[in-house]
Amino acid sequence: MSTVGNSPAEVARLFDYNRWANARAFEGASALSAEELSRSVGGSFASVLGTLTHLVGAEWVWLERWHGRSPRALPTDFATVDDLRRRLAEVEEGQEAVLAGLTPERLASKITYVNFAGQTWTYALGEAMVHLVNHGTYHRGQVATLLRQLAKKPLSTDYLLYLDGGGGGAPARR
Repeated sequence: MSTVGNSPAEVARLFDYNRWANARAFEGASALSAEELSRSVGGSFASVLGTLTHLVGAEWVWLERWHGRSPRALPTDFATVDDLRRRLAEVEEGQEAVLAGLTPERLASKITYVNFAGQTWTYALGEAMVHLVNHGTYHRGQVATLLRQLAKKPLSTDYLLYLDGGGGGAPARR
């Protein structure tokens, strides 16, 4: 049975896209005042700050899980977009180190972790990595909605825009 993203190059491209899209979401959030950033406007995490905190925290938790550790909670000690950007940069550096050593065998290898509810789960590393990029896509969509509710214009984080040269992706044929 093959796994999604069973090629190290495919997974690396997804993470390049993820970094590009996260940067665009953060750029949109940077236009907010401190009050707007933390204003409760609805959604899973109420505010743009809450949603971005969750996104960055999840990136960190999964990096920890890839290393065989099971954090018991997400970090929540962020007050500004700059605080979040700094933590995300650290996490992305750790992700890069993992990506640099990927092989098809490593992607197919199993990781086991204990989630926040105390349940033990096991997945192929490649599947967990694809999950993380998908998770980020979901929450970046929430950030875009929250920005619109605050009368701001979010930047598109569409994968095809990334491929068309908006990021590190190769331009697509037209």
